[in-house]
Amino acid sequence: MTMHSATLQTATAITIRRLWISEQDLFRKHFDQLDPASRAMRFGGAVHDSFLDTYARSAFSHGNMVFGAFVKGTLLGVGEIKLLANSLPLRAEAAFSVVPEWQDKGVGDALFARIIAALQNRGVRSLSLWCRTSNHRMRHLAAKHNSKLDFVAGDETHGEVRLPWPMPSSIIEEVCGEAFCYAQAMQALMEARPRSEH
Repeated sequence: MTMHSATLQTATAITIRRLWISEQDLFRKHFDQLDPASRAMRFGGAVHDSFLDTYARSAFSHGNMVFGAFVKGTLLGVGEIKLLANSLPLRAEAAFSVVPEWQDKGVGDALFARIIAALQNRGVRSLSLWCRTSNHRMRHLAAKHNSKLDFVAGDETHGEVRLPWPMPSSIIEEVCGEAFCYAQAMQALMEARPRSEH
């Protein structure tokens, strides 16, 4: 974990971990927690539930990755990575969404840091971000992580983050973060298990 994400987790008990295909329903339900404005910002416009059903089924395919931000087991935010096919050097796109009551509280920043570490460890050299020009939160987050922002025709902004080669710090960020979440999950499982009678 980065210093920022570690501080955030200490202050608010937020954990960032990878979501797996078995948690597809949890991922899909996250979009139901977004208000119409947040949904529109995430997908570039209004979308129907049927679109979200199809989207959730495809989000974990083709080597794509999804990360979630949790507090006390509740999913508050999602960061998604889509690896771009046939790109050398390796490139990826990312998208973020956070439930309204947790926006502007560092959740997106912590997700962004974890995603950068995951991509860096896999040799991805650049991360692309697309958002509406009116999406000030996403533009601020991208700029904070050294993204070069370009305004595209219409209401779109494109950002690109250049990623360095894997480093010990990025590997520790990912490995320790997942190990911490695994230990938490095992502890919760043990606490939920009924005690045997003597």
